[in-house]
Amino acid sequence: MIQQLADNPDAVVEAGPDADDVYAKKGGNKRGKGRGRGKGNGRGNGNGRGNGGGNYGPGLPRNGSTRKVYLPPNQDSDRIYKFNNPNKYTFPGASSRLPRNFRNIIGYITYVQFMMDWGRDRSPDVGNSTNADPNVGIKTPLSTLSPDCPYHLENTAGGTFAFPPREQPMHAVRRALIAAIQVVKEQNAGLSPNVADRVAIVTFDADDRFHEPQIVVPLTADYESAMRACTTLQAVSDIGRTTATENGLILARDHLRPVAEGGQGRTFTSKVIVLLTDGVPNVWQSSSQDIQDVISDNPSPDWYDPVYPWYNAALMQATLFQLEKGHLFAVGMGLGADYDFMDRMARMAKTDEGGLSPRGTGNPANYEEQLTEIFREIIQSPGTRLVQ
Repeated sequence: MIQQLADNPDAVVEAGPDADDVYAKKGGNKRGKGRGRGKGNGRGNGNGRGNGGGNYGPGLPRNGSTRKVYLPPNQDSDRIYKFNNPNKYTFPGASSRLPRNFRNIIGYITYVQFMMDWGRDRSPDVGNSTNADPNVGIKTPLSTLSPDCPYHLENTAGGTFAFPPREQPMHAVRRALIAAIQVVKEQNAGLSPNVADRVAIVTFDADDRFHEPQIVVPLTADYESAMRACTTLQAVSDIGRTTATENGLILARDHLRPVAEGGQGRTFTSKVIVLLTDGVPNVWQSSSQDIQDVISDNPSPDWYDPVYPWYNAALMQATLFQLEKGHLFAVGMGLGADYDFMDRMARMAKTDEGGLSPRGTGNPANYEEQLTEIFREIIQSPGTRLVQ
């Protein structure tokens, strides 16, 4: 748990990398014993909690006085060096000590990290076994599930929309999706909804009841409503396994099937799936036997060793969709994209260019521009329509 030390923007707290507590004092000229320093004239000398400058205690506000405050230790097991910080799989060279250097330090960086670690779904005031329930606990202000989430207006390629706070790469994804749908809208100007391209949005996180893949927007030619749905797409927390790539692809494929087969697709259209992901699946749905059967029937050097079913399950969906004459484009995003996996997806789907999938960027300043261009090339490529 993070507690704000004061409403005063001058409050600064420092702590060494091994400190469990932080004691801070601001203003005044009395000296007191304590670990850490508060901005102002009050200083601790390193022994005990101090006995000068007024009262002290866990979370006591200063209210403009010289009272000391401190963060009581070990209030929550969810520390900044957990939450998969850093992700050693996608960033093997990252030092595990990096997040530890920010323990017990409160400021803009750590508060933003705190909110992003808890994501759209989790409530820090409730245990992790139940805190993904949208109706349980208090979500952080970054989450669209919080009544305190601040929205702001932005101009986009598709018009002006209200967005939650910007965080990358998700905000670039939101804006790039809107730009892509605008391209579809322009290409279908004047056409009846019965024959125009239709778009759908499917999201996937994990496979439990609060994170299972869902159809956010069913197939529609109402491009405005699809754009609005893009504005509130948000990532989930770093608790548990939350990249159910195969599960999302199964839902998308099923949705594209003709009505006679239980889907909402049309029989006279091309089927296109754009898989937008950080490229590291860790949840899958199919059995090992089903995966192995498809591998046996469709030999390829792009299959992983059988001990990696989470990868092979997604590759299986790309293979099956290609056999159904569908077009799947694998697009990586963010700094952690696993392009070895994404390239294999593209080759299995037969949508690769020289063996490679489309390349995003690791520079947040260029996320939106790069993703928008990738979407434009996919939408306007011969033989495909972003329909379905």
